[in-house]
Amino acid sequence: MANPAEVLSLFVVLEFVIMSAVVLVLVPLEVAAPIIPLLLVFLVVLQKYRS
Repeated sequence: MANPAEVLSLFVVLEFVIMSAVVLVLVPLEVAAPIIPLLLVFLVVLQKYRS
């Protein structure tokens, strides 16, 4: 079982990914462009955590 700090970190990353996806849908791409690299990094981290 994961320790509480690991679970909290996972929830923070998951929240950022979800909020970034919502921002990408709602605002123009030029405005949301700065969050795309971090979103991609966090998606890779989540994928590695799941496997």
